[in-house]
Amino acid sequence: MARKAERGQKITVQPQVLIVRGDQVPVEVGAQLPRDLLRKDYRYGIRIYYKADKGVEEHVGSLGFDFGNYLYEDGKPTMQSSFSFPYTPSKITGNLMAQGVVSDAKGRKKYTKAKVLAPGILTTPHLIQTIHAPAYVPEVFKNEAPGPISFPIFFDQGLATLRHGYGTNLQLLEEFIKSNQKTRKISILATHSPDATETNARNLAARRAQAVERFIKQKIETEVYNNTVSDIKFNLKTIQKNWDAFLGRVQNSALPEDQVQQILDIVNGQGSFEEKEKQLQELPAYEYLEMYVYPVLRYTKVTVDYVPNLRRDYEIYLLSKKIVENRANADALNAEEMQYAASLTPLLAEKRKIYESAVETYMNWQSLNNLGMVFYEQAQKELKPKVKSALLASAALNLKYAAHRKPTAQQFYNLAVAHHQRGDALEALQAYDYAVRIGGPLPILQQVFTDKAALELSVGQYDDAAGSLAYAGPSYAAQFNRMLLYFLKENYEGAAGFGEKLLQEFPEDANTHYLMAVIGARTQKEPLLTEHLKLAIKAKPTLAAKAIDDLEFKNYHKSEAFANALKP
Repeated sequence: MARKAERGQKITVQPQVLIVRGDQVPVEVGAQLPRDLLRKDYRYGIRIYYKADKGVEEHVGSLGFDFGNYLYEDGKPTMQSSFSFPYTPSKITGNLMAQGVVSDAKGRKKYTKAKVLAPGILTTPHLIQTIHAPAYVPEVFKNEAPGPISFPIFFDQGLATLRHGYGTNLQLLEEFIKSNQKTRKISILATHSPDATETNARNLAARRAQAVERFIKQKIETEVYNNTVSDIKFNLKTIQKNWDAFLGRVQNSALPEDQVQQILDIVNGQGSFEEKEKQLQELPAYEYLEMYVYPVLRYTKVTVDYVPNLRRDYEIYLLSKKIVENRANADALNAEEMQYAASLTPLLAEKRKIYESAVETYMNWQSLNNLGMVFYEQAQKELKPKVKSALLASAALNLKYAAHRKPTAQQFYNLAVAHHQRGDALEALQAYDYAVRIGGPLPILQQVFTDKAALELSVGQYDDAAGSLAYAGPSYAAQFNRMLLYFLKENYEGAAGFGEKLLQEFPEDANTHYLMAVIGARTQKEPLLTEHLKLAIKAKPTLAAKAIDDLEFKNYHKSEAFANALKP
């Protein structure tokens, strides 16, 4: 049975040369057995494993030809299955192997001769460039009364129901009310998005304003001792069928200038509110509006005029040290003072203790964000993968709480980067998406789209990456990733065109030269390979060792062109 399987079975693999996606190597294996091979008293399976050059074997998966697991094609048992295995640099050179296994009822086994399915792993997608620039909340302490504070409370489409959920901002308002700041006046401004679901809902903006007012009054009556409802002046206002907030979001978005102008022409043109919205539906930018603009127009803005409790600043640092060392009460400093104290030391370990104390006492978004950033910075300096992953997990946890309390593009971008670096692709993509929906300064949005596209490239979502790169701006990372996208979609001419333009701006960029050399190898243009590999190694000498192991150059390892490129 083993001999018959060895002679007659056909095993196929896609891709024929393995290529890394993120930190995994995906592969699809199919097998077809000879007719009448399978018998009731024996079991046949094919084990798939990866054998690195140093002889280390790693199980990838198996095709078990048990009844119900396979189909018949041309009268032959046929199976196909997808697998993936984790990538490490030690696996770059090696082979994906397949071996048939015959088992009898007593568990005795007979093996077929192992077969090489695919040689080594291509790592070209790891050239992906990111920006990854999460930011601290600036700690600027002023010992003076601030102006009124505002909270945008977001709603689901067509609803006036409050909910404690992802990015609604309600928890931040609730925490402020419970902080017992002496309050004089609360203004509530409610509006809706332009889509028909919102505009056709009766008195939607007014019902949203009333829902928020009821929530605030109930919290003051039941959980606050420094304020009473009768002492606070409430002012409710609604804005309905108005384009001002919409235009502000559009002009503060990542949309190209020509698409922004198309929107402005419609909104500032003739027609009713409803007619203009229908015209917007015909624009190429409408999908962006639905995903990233309309959701953040379903809000009620709460503005609170209050009297803060001020403190002199000369005590702040010493008191923060005492609080951390449990020699003073945790509330000896307010949240703003504790955050400011953390900025007075350059030591990450000391910053971490101060922010941890601030979070434990006040749980405000600024301290949560900056504690998350301390964990993130510590992760960047850590060499042990497990410790680094744990630090990034702590960073993501604190940044998530911060983003929930203060939903801004920067906050969700910070969270996305932490997830991205830890390898949590789905969580990172969701956070990148929220950052874009909330909107913000164009430079921040372009960073978001650039890093979102990088992640989409790494997991093989090439069409999604193309959509993100359309809004990513002109940064080096965005330009390089456009080049890499064309390469991964096997448009080598287009990729080379992007590379030439990029080298005009960054003539000594090692990554671009290296990818141009790979394009030369893929298109069998030896002069292109030699020229750019030589320039890549000149700019970054460590690329010589990478090129020697890189399967992209396998067919040229013994060629004169490749040898000339490695010469100093």
